Amino acid sequence: MIYLAAIGLVIIFGLMDVFNLAQGAFFGLGAYLFVTFYYMTNNFLLSLLLTFLIGIVLGLLTERAIIRPVYGNPLAQLLLTMGLMTLLYTFMQLIWPTGLVFPETQNFLLSGYIQLADVRIRIYKFVLIAIGFVLFGTMSTLLSKTMIGIKLRAGTENRELATVFGVDISMLFTSAFTFGVALALLGGALVAPLTHATIELPVHFSLLAFAIPVVGGMKSYSGAFYASLLIGFVDRLVAYFIPQLGFAIDLIVMIVVLVVKPEGLFKR
Repeated sequence: MIYLAAIGLVIIFGLMDVFNLAQGAFFGLGAYLFVTFYYMTNNFLLSLLLTFLIGIVLGLLTERAIIRPVYGNPLAQLLLTMGLMTLLYTFMQLIWPTGLVFPETQNFLLSGYIQLADVRIRIYKFVLIAIGFVLFGTMSTLLSKTMIGIKLRAGTENRELATVFGVDISMLFTSAFTFGVALALLGGALVAPLTHATIELPVHFSLLAFAIPVVGGMKSYSGAFYASLLIGFVDRLVAYFIPQLGFAIDLIVMIVVLVVKPEGLFKR
């Protein structure tokens, strides 16, 4: 589900040239909110929906109050989103100081296991893989086959020309940032049944969220998906065999890509 955090970064940076350092914190907040809602409702889909709706509200408020006044000022954007990231981390530690554990359920898809040889594998991992492919297909269709996607790509490629042809860039900016933040919260919500909600979650996924656009290409929507598969595979493989390098391997891959192909492996 790091794809959801990463694609939000790609949309926000690709269209708006805003590098949102708080994206990983939004991802972690999504996990906390989802588990909280699940305890309140005992309904998986409703908890997802509530988390996504809060993501829309937070994205809209953040764009209007924090990002919009500093368009065209990269240093101010970095400082403000870094401050927002710190604020969100502090908020999560104050509200949920011990973290939240997603409860065991009677739902086979959420809590069931299958046995492959001598290995027990959580069914929900396959559910996440399926959701990831569905979301990739949905995003690809949205960005390539719909008018919203066409306007979004037009604004990404040439903002001035898109304005000439009647694209409302201001509304597009707001929609893109809001959607990117909502996707990050949704990603955190979807991964919470596996990882639970802990303060380490946003820290780890912040690094992954930034590594993926670098590896896949900062303005490549499909590259974010393929890079998510690559980074996810390498991250889990190294964490299993050499756990001491689990946190550093993402940085190593990112540095190698920056040296060998700075524009990204999957940049068109």
